Amino acid sequence: MGDGEIHALLGANGAGKSTLIKCVSGAVTPDGGTIRVGDHEVRSHSPRSARAAGVAVIYQDFSVAASLDVTENVFLGQELRRGPFVRRREQRRLTREWLARLGADLDPGAGVSLLSGAGLQLVEIMKALVSDPRVLILDEPTAALTAEEAATLADQCRRLRDTGMAIVYVTHRLGEVFELADRVTVLRGGEVALTARVADTTPAELVDTIAGRTVNTGTAEARAGTGPPVLEVQGLVSAGIGPIDLEARAGEVVGVYGLLGSGRTELLETVLGAQPRTGGVVRIAGRPVRYRRPAEAVADGVALVPSDRLRKGVFLTLPGADNVLLPTYRRFARFRFLRRRAAEGASFTALARRLALHPLTGAIPGRSYSGGNQQKLVVGRWLSTECRLLLLDEPTQGVDVGARSDLYASLRAVAAAGSAVVVTSSEPDELRQLADRVVVLTRGRAAAELPGAEATEGRLLELSHRGEDEDRHEEKEG
Repeated sequence: MGDGEIHALLGANGAGKSTLIKCVSGAVTPDGGTIRVGDHEVRSHSPRSARAAGVAVIYQDFSVAASLDVTENVFLGQELRRGPFVRRREQRRLTREWLARLGADLDPGAGVSLLSGAGLQLVEIMKALVSDPRVLILDEPTAALTAEEAATLADQCRRLRDTGMAIVYVTHRLGEVFELADRVTVLRGGEVALTARVADTTPAELVDTIAGRTVNTGTAEARAGTGPPVLEVQGLVSAGIGPIDLEARAGEVVGVYGLLGSGRTELLETVLGAQPRTGGVVRIAGRPVRYRRPAEAVADGVALVPSDRLRKGVFLTLPGADNVLLPTYRRFARFRFLRRRAAEGASFTALARRLALHPLTGAIPGRSYSGGNQQKLVVGRWLSTECRLLLLDEPTQGVDVGARSDLYASLRAVAAAGSAVVVTSSEPDELRQLADRVVVLTRGRAAAELPGAEATEGRLLELSHRGEDEDRHEEKEG
């Protein structure tokens, strides 16, 4: 890639993106080949040599010290010194200069504990600028940002590109590629499957190249729930939400759209009993319920796939088979040992094939699967049970398009089998492909509802902002 270019790096989970980044950044020594930054060939592979060559990496997980201010974080571990003394005034001046270059209205002395996701991302960028890099690598930089914050980050990337910096932009979101990048490379199976100018390719071509097959990314065929209501929420009030009404019938997928802070997660956790409710009624199959803890909900046929799969979903040290079959082991307990093992193996294999799990084995630990396949393990866990209501919070966050297609097909099949599925997402394309209808959440309330086929980005953002304006007007009137 050349100077003054934003180069998008795409690929399925496990395609080799992270390994490539680690090789370039010096964290992993490659088995062969060369790495050049400008005219300089990087010979000794270590993070220090990579930084000296002009490579800086900003990872998805922020590494800031909450007790320090913006400037102190930017220069942490790389302070400007005159003898034993830190040149704090010069550090503050440089931070202010970088903020102006990036078009950011941020106080260099502000505490980072008060910053939004976009503010933290900005701090990480400025930490990288201290070493005056020639190549900046951003790994899934918008995963935790709102749409507005992502737009701000895109503008900052353009400003850096215009200074001559080369930027490698790793993402699963194709919209960002066509909005921001000059060129794109797709990895598949550890090899380059495509490199092209963004203007010379299409979203469909990139999706098919990433997946290695033709993937249907069209709008889901609309259908109404044919059965009785499985979930009825009336006047629900809890921390961060309410009052809110919601209904999900057997045989349908209901999407819940909202930006960060809209109450998506709080809604699902309150229904499950993970967060206490202070008002309203929740009915499951017509019966009022008040779960005191998630285990009661699971026993009642209600399950949640959380957004944070690493901390709340996957058992990283357990084999894949245990991750999937854990809720159903009691079913096999009556069998003798050999028959039990055979029954467990057959059950896992059937679910793994249904989800297109890769690799198709339950013997390796959860941490050894790619992100998309880890999510398949969590979804498969509840497909193995008699789950009548499946709740999913941002189920494809950090998941590649091929794995997304497999998950969408599985969730539609769950609904077709007679269950109700409720999916929260901040991605309009996802809801348009998956949901029969979409409820728009704004500030913890249902602002609107529309058919899934009409869930375009413009329409959903319009409804979200309209709901915020109406809420503010009501607060002023009150």
